[in-house]
Amino acid sequence: MMIKNKKWPLTILIIASVFLTVIVSEIVLRAISHTDIDGNVFVADRRIRPFQFPIKSLEKKLEQYKKKGTSYTHYDPHLGWAVRPNSQSEHGLYFSNSKGVRTSSSRRETLPEATPGMLRIAIFGDSFTHGDDVSYEESWGAILENILNQNGLKAEVLNLGGLGYAMDQAFLRWRKHGKPLNPDLVLFGFQNSNIKRNMNLIRMLYSPDSGIIFTKPRFILKDDALQLINSPTVPPQDLINIFNNWQGWKLREHEFFFQESNYAPHPLYKSRLASFIITGLTTKFSPRRKEYDFFAPHSSSGKIALGIIEAFKREVKQEGGSFFIVHIPTKNPLKRLMEGDQLKYHDLLETVRASYDLLDPAPALVDQARIHGHNALLASGSSHYSKIANEAVAQTLATALLSR
Repeated sequence: MMIKNKKWPLTILIIASVFLTVIVSEIVLRAISHTDIDGNVFVADRRIRPFQFPIKSLEKKLEQYKKKGTSYTHYDPHLGWAVRPNSQSEHGLYFSNSKGVRTSSSRRETLPEATPGMLRIAIFGDSFTHGDDVSYEESWGAILENILNQNGLKAEVLNLGGLGYAMDQAFLRWRKHGKPLNPDLVLFGFQNSNIKRNMNLIRMLYSPDSGIIFTKPRFILKDDALQLINSPTVPPQDLINIFNNWQGWKLREHEFFFQESNYAPHPLYKSRLASFIITGLTTKFSPRRKEYDFFAPHSSSGKIALGIIEAFKREVKQEGGSFFIVHIPTKNPLKRLMEGDQLKYHDLLETVRASYDLLDPAPALVDQARIHGHNALLASGSSHYSKIANEAVAQTLATALLSR
């Protein structure tokens, strides 16, 4: 007499349930995913493997760039991109004078030399230094100038921040545009994301949705010394040929945010579910190398960041100026500080603090966040500083400079 195996119905039920779950998940992912003009597949805002080079979107953006002709930023062979002299942004919030210095709508000119008795301060950094998403009057550079003058220190602050800049671009802008203006004092905005950007050559590979269509110069380490590559930078129209002939590009190995595995086809990727799971596990849906510790002082990225700072300070001192670093904590680092957690880049920041003059507005920013709320530190619809945050930065710097 045969004894029926009662486990079989349960096993079949489990297998059928798993199979049904996979099928339903595949259908749902296909329903909610979309494909961009380059063939990249996105589930919500998450790009899944295999990645495609942004050739068609680049062509579209290049056409727009050529048509405008007067964009606020433009191609620069030494910096990658820079503020265009005598320009205005499309939204009417940013203005520059003939030196490419950000000003108010009056476009106050920057003289080759400071007037006698005037302290000339030049500030360098990324969009947080430039003052993105607020008017010139609400940026920390302009507020700092007002506070110093109101306290009897005759000063002018020249805003040479660059939109989307890395540390290397800020330093190179000092060389090209800052040094000829002979500032007495240089302030360098230290923003942690810029350490990642130092490792990037093609901005659209670091940030695919970026409006920045340019390449940038970058420093590599050769025998522990800085060596500049991609200088002059590749013109944006040549990028299409680089993408089409990627294996033949001689600087390919120095693009830190290109990983072959992200672009390589695989039979499993025919399934959106498999692609979604594999991309999530391997890259966490980002080209920015989540597994790499950018902030370790002895890593390549840490050494490059510290090397740039040291070269920056040395050159400013050679020109007779004083050099200060300004810590610029962004949205997530400020949250960590408010919660009493250590910054992810704590060790690198402390290394900088131990060796350089570091001005740190973080305590003042945290105080303002506790009074007004964290979101009050951000401009409307933005991750950049609001007027309140810019005032906290400027007041911290003014207090330090006036005491000296």
